[in-house]
Amino acid sequence: SSSSSPSSPSSSSWHPLLSTSGSKRNDTMIAASWLCRSRQYSSGSGSSNFNVRSGERMKVAIVGGGVSGLSTALHLAPLVAQGLIDGPIDIYDSGSQDREIGVGVWNTAIDPFKKSDRESHQHVCDALQRHGTQVRDVGYRTPNGKWLAQSSLGGGDLPSLLFLREMDLVSSLREAVQMEQAQGLVNLKVGDDSNVQGIYEQSTEPWSASIHYSNGKPSEREYHLIVATDGMNSKIRKLYGGHLLQRQHISGTAALPGPMDLPTTKDSSASSSMSSVEQGQSEATGTQDREYTVFRGNSMLTTEESGLDVSFQTWGEGRSQRFAVVPMKMSDEDGSGGQTERQVWFITISDDQITSETDPMKRRTKLLEAFSDWHDPIRQIVEATPPDKILMERALAHKYCMIPVTNFNQVIHRVHGGRQPSSAEVTAGDGPAIVFVGDSFMTIDPILAQGFTIGMEGAAALAGSLNTSLRLPASADFPSLAFDPHALRDGLNSRHEMRLDRLICLLRATELVQALGQPRTGTFLGMISRDIIRPLMGIAPDFVKTPVFNAMMKYSLGLPPQQQ
Repeated sequence: SSSSSPSSPSSSSWHPLLSTSGSKRNDTMIAASWLCRSRQYSSGSGSSNFNVRSGERMKVAIVGGGVSGLSTALHLAPLVAQGLIDGPIDIYDSGSQDREIGVGVWNTAIDPFKKSDRESHQHVCDALQRHGTQVRDVGYRTPNGKWLAQSSLGGGDLPSLLFLREMDLVSSLREAVQMEQAQGLVNLKVGDDSNVQGIYEQSTEPWSASIHYSNGKPSEREYHLIVATDGMNSKIRKLYGGHLLQRQHISGTAALPGPMDLPTTKDSSASSSMSSVEQGQSEATGTQDREYTVFRGNSMLTTEESGLDVSFQTWGEGRSQRFAVVPMKMSDEDGSGGQTERQVWFITISDDQITSETDPMKRRTKLLEAFSDWHDPIRQIVEATPPDKILMERALAHKYCMIPVTNFNQVIHRVHGGRQPSSAEVTAGDGPAIVFVGDSFMTIDPILAQGFTIGMEGAAALAGSLNTSLRLPASADFPSLAFDPHALRDGLNSRHEMRLDRLICLLRATELVQALGQPRTGTFLGMISRDIIRPLMGIAPDFVKTPVFNAMMKYSLGLPPQQQ
């Protein structure tokens, strides 16, 4: 995005990729946050010498019951057991999709659970291992089948990747949450009182507010922290994020196209019905079209039938074409302990004739025609997938990530001109804090398939931040609270700044992989990839190119070159 001056001198309620906003009030908070980072943000098993203070403890609501929301609840549950958070943590689940499609989760998302001895956390690790398949040998190919590079995951200092059905990932987390619910630490809400429409803006509490449902009724509890994990089209993000516009260019991500169906700041006449403030907020919270479509399926071929002994990606030469497949074993649903083999695959392409076809059988036929001259067993894998089981999704992403909202009252004032009723009691505080986790924080181009990983990492990072800030001395200025609300906000801002490091690595790696492995037709980078880089890769020895691929893979996960 292009550089521009902030539209307001006030602190921002949203955050572009690399802009700096939000104060760091003391070096102690920063140092403590970095300590959390080195500990994988684990909140521990629940044992603590923390003495519960007098005053109201922090209440937490999680809006969204998908992978990010369930992970957040599991990482925060120990803080309830320790007396740092007033339980139970309420999860508002309006209904999440439990799809059979295979998904990948990197070890950076699972390690915080592994490093905890809490029973629910160990249940997650055991269940994921039982349902999933560790990806080992991986390779990169050209459409004619020639190998560009090969590597092995999980060995030495390389990260590991687990593949399993999305429904098994969600059920593993949900089972663990139910274990915490049985202890009164978490409350999973479903049904009519789970469809959150926003935050109750008429609250008279200075540091908290209730949420309101689709029927207009407010929740019984008022929350000091609201965690938005409600996905790419997050209602919380659209309502309360992005109200103060501030942008800054980031090297390595300049290829991002403009936002989809949103007015741009370059054309002030783009929408005569929207004010400049509304246009900025709409751009900040909206999605952009990445100009290709993703098709995914679980092929019924076995490993023996497909002849596969390695996972691979095949890089296209135009039209954003790419193919990838990962062999996966999934547990039989009859509880017999048996396993069924599937080949999890995806295809990317930019072709309106394919995406506009409504008949699943004809659409699969057109898809196969587009890849008819690509090597085996691509055709066999796609043909062995029932047409009605092939998912088609347009690749969408957010252009900006979202900073925590640390002054809710300021946002309401900007939108409505004041927080009603505007009393001295209300204006003494900033209202509830809002933090975004998972796709509501930033939905990223799916080319590297790290969406679930980012969400689970963010949940663990939040727990680490709260584990630090809630242990700091309570403020004498707010004797009714058992925690310092300003320290809480400093911790959330520090956590956000550190998560940006991880995010930027992924964004840069995404742009590079798209240019090299999924080029658009007629682009300069596509020509460079096809005519220069790939021939060089073909003649380069493995001891040269394999370390380069491994380094890029680690960089995309935000891991240091020499992982400790």
